[in-house]
Parts: sequence; C-alpha cells; structure tokens
Amino acid sequence: MKFTILNWISKLFKYILLGGAILYFIVYCMLAFYRIQYPFELEWIEGNMVDHVIRIISGQKLYISPSLEFVPLLYTPLYFYLAAVLSKVIGIGFTPLRIISFISSLGSFFIIFIMTKRETNSTYIGLLASSLFAATYQKGGAWLDIARVDSLFLFLLLISLYFVKFYDSRKSYILASIFISLSFLTKQTALNLYLAISIYYVFLSGRRSLFFITPGAIIIGISTVLLNYIHEGWYTYYVFKVPSCAPIIKGMLIHFWTKDLLSPLCFACSIAIFYIIVQILNSHKKNWAFYMLALTGMVGGAWLSRLRGGGYDNVLMPAYAIISILFGLGIHAAFQFIRHYQGYRLSIMEICMYTICIAQFAVLLYNPFEQIPEKEDLEAGKNFINLIAQIEGDILVTNHGFLPVLAGKKSFFHEASIMDLFYDTHSPTVAQFKNQLSKALQEKKFSAIIIDYRWPNSFPPEALKYYTLQGKLINVFITFTGWRMGPSFIYTPKKE
Repeated sequence: MKFTILNWISKLFKYILLGGAILYFIVYCMLAFYRIQYPFELEWIEGNMVDHVIRIISGQKLYISPSLEFVPLLYTPLYFYLAAVLSKVIGIGFTPLRIISFISSLGSFFIIFIMTKRETNSTYIGLLASSLFAATYQKGGAWLDIARVDSLFLFLLLISLYFVKFYDSRKSYILASIFISLSFLTKQTALNLYLAISIYYVFLSGRRSLFFITPGAIIIGISTVLLNYIHEGWYTYYVFKVPSCAPIIKGMLIHFWTKDLLSPLCFACSIAIFYIIVQILNSHKKNWAFYMLALTGMVGGAWLSRLRGGGYDNVLMPAYAIISILFGLGIHAAFQFIRHYQGYRLSIMEICMYTICIAQFAVLLYNPFEQIPEKEDLEAGKNFINLIAQIEGDILVTNHGFLPVLAGKKSFFHEASIMDLFYDTHSPTVAQFKNQLSKALQEKKFSAIIIDYRWPNSFPPEALKYYTLQGKLINVFITFTGWRMGPSFIYTPKKE
C-alpha cells in the first residue's frame, strides 16, 4: 500500500511539472499575440530599429558618419535587411520586425526541444527543457517577441549547434559554419561561439575542422570587407571599433553569476553542472567537450556583454538557452541514476526530483499581465502622436524613433545610438557630432525637443541657454520592457 501511494504521488508530480512547464510556453505565445499588434513601442529602442529599416527601404546606407538625421546602432545588418523585405510586404512599422522575432523564438524553442529529445529519446524531457527557456522570458528582459535582433541571432546560433552536435560530415560542418556566420551577421557576439566550436572541431576532428573554420572565416571576412567598402569604412567603426571602447562595469564581475544566473536558475545550473560531471566521469569525451565549449561560448558571451557596457537582460538569452538544454539532459541523467533504486525508494527519489524541477519553474513565476499593453496605453500613444502632429516644424524626440514618422514628421537620431557612439570618447567623429548638435541647438533647429526623464547627458549643458521647459506631459505611455520610459517633458526654443 505504501509503495502504491508513493508511486501515485510520483506520477502526479510528474504531470504537475509537465503541465506547469508547458503553461509558460502557452502564456508566452498568448503574450506575443497581443504584443505584436501593438502599434507603439514595447521597448524604447524599437522605434530606432524601424528607423534603420526605413533607411534600407528608401535606398540609403545604414552605416554613415553620425549626423543629426541618423546615428546607427552597433549591430551587424542581417536583421534589418530581413525586416525591410517583410516590411515591403505587410507595411512599415513594428509588426514585421516583431513577427521575425516571434518566429525566431519559436524556432529556438523547437531546437532546444529536438536537441534534448534526440539526446534522451524522451519527448517529456524535451518539453521540460524548451519550457524552461520559455519560463526565462521575463528574466531575459521579455525580449523574445520584440523588434530587436536577439531572437533571430539566437535561433541561427542554435541551428549551428544542432548541426555540430548531431552530424559528422563535411556537409554538416559547412552548414554549421554558414548558420553561425549568419548569426554573426545578425549580432556580432556570435563570434564567441564560432571560436568555441572551432576549438571543439580542432580538438575532435583535426584537419576536418577546416570544413567548419574556413567557410565561416570566408563569410565573415568577405562580408566585413564588402560592407566596410560599401559604407566607406563606417561599418567596422560601428560594429568593432565603438563596442571595443565600452567601459568595463566592475559590478558585473560578480552580479552576473549571482543575480543573473544563480538567482533565477539555481536548480537548473546545479543540474547542468551535474550532467557535465557525469559525462566527464563516464569518459564521454565528445559529449562533455561539446557542452563545455557551448556553455563557455554562450554563457561567456553573455557575461562579456554584461561586463562591457552593461548590456541589458536580453544578453542573457543565449546563456539561458544552453542552461535549459543542459537542464533537460541533467534531469534525464539523474533519473537514469536513480533507476538503481527499487520499490518505494525509487518513488521517493522520483518525487524529490520532480519537486526540485517544480521549484525551479516556481522561481521563474512572473505576472504576464504586466507585459500586455492596455487600452489606456493605446490611448496615451495616440494622444502623443496627435500632440506632436500639431506642432509645426521639426521635432526631436530623443528616446523614441519612428513615433515622429507616425505623426507625419521627420525622425532624427536616437539617444541610444549616441550613448553607444560616445564610448569612443576621444574620437574626432564624436567631437564633430557634438559640434553639429551644439550648432543645431544654438540655431534652434527644432521647434520642440521631447525627452523622457532628464535633460540628456549627451546634450551639451549650454543648450539650456536656447531651450526652456514648456511643460510636462500627462498620461504618458510607458514602454513595457528594457528601461521603462515614456516621453514626458517638452522643451521649446527661448524667445529672443
């Protein structure tokens, strides 16, 4: 009787765990459905992303000398070009960019599922692993479905990992190299994993590793030279030079490991480490080498992004993805281990394992309604567009791209771009831009300047000689992820 009850409880916990885990995926899909349609910014740099797409559609270059009209973000261009193609089909706005991100996120869930299922021959474990990644949605910045590059970058990265892990032919080496090169062309931090996989192939395959290393080097090298030539040297300036000038955030030396990884994924990290130790002890060289290097490349890349320049929570997505995969594999290995027990002891061990997993998912609980725009947010956005449409002349909205375009106005540089640009503190390029901005403010080029929270640090202080605070907006619409921001203060030129 005792064994029967424990066995029943074990099965109950098993299905409670699975149901709760899958619920995170369902909730994410529902959130994405509502958020994709929202006509305003979910995150404060989304509008700047649309500005990039508009430049491509209008036939303008993406990487140029910084000007009042436009300053590029520090990303490689693939996402923008894909978004431009889709925007021509369904129209310019946030929707096409978010569709690309949402589809990419579904692709990432599938790759995580299929990798763990193929390793363990268990659909249950595959669902747990992919659902854990879905559960990190809020901890990863609620970023998977927004108009940013990260979801596409991660999807392409995971495809490359899949080919590396499960195929061992020249063709698979080349395909893995192509996909990681495309990931690099979406976001240059993929270079970390390219180097890690190269080491893995050299370690295991010797000369055959050239079938991975060479195509990647050719694609990345030729694309860099070509894009740099087309953009007259500005491509490498923004993609490589400026990011290298970002300051080191010393607080992230420890914060990343304690707050970003261990705090939300304490159980998953322990199970991931357990799995790698088991593989080492069992002398599964190919397995532990692959996952050690994948873990190093993806977690290390996230750490470096946090450390240099203090990247937002979205940089954690690759780390959460590989930990989710290892979590699934570790759970499977643990269940294989406790199979040595029999009777009620086995049931007790299973209950303990399911409880640990349930606790891990419980740690990641979040309120999904905080991520859904409400009717009031929609009205606030419409009111803001109507407000700036009524102001004559050019308007500088420092922290929100594309919104002026919705009001029939011209969009200018975005503060996020110049914050990045100003990493290169001693550059003549930065000095030239500052002079250009100072002159424009002195000449009162803008009929109004609308800011979010303070007079921007990137603006010369003397600009206040030429502009005065006109008033504070009420019922401001606020973004939902990233820095929670909304256009709040209007400055207008001082009268002579």
